[in-house]
Amino acid sequence: MATIQPPNHINVAGIRIPVHIKEEMPGRLAEYDPEMRCINIHVSVLRDRQLFRATLVHEVIHCALDLAGISFNTSRVLSEKIEEQVVSAVESLAAPAIIRVWRL
Repeated sequence: MATIQPPNHINVAGIRIPVHIKEEMPGRLAEYDPEMRCINIHVSVLRDRQLFRATLVHEVIHCALDLAGISFNTSRVLSEKIEEQVVSAVESLAAPAIIRVWRL
């Protein structure tokens, strides 16, 4: 099975966010790094298109929250756990609806 060729970057709120593929990411598949403003994805994610898409969407939502100033990293208003719950809600509830609207 061929691996997915990920984009070098993705634009979020007009900001170019690099996407880096990592060989080692102990304990995680991906992360948004707010200090470096980049998304890091473990190489194993590239073997499955659906997993890659879901992972990238998840990290883009973390990025968007950070850029908006309401993430755990920038505001300290959200705990890490609550931020993860917000991201999960947006990706599983709002994102599919948004995709359907764009297809109208």
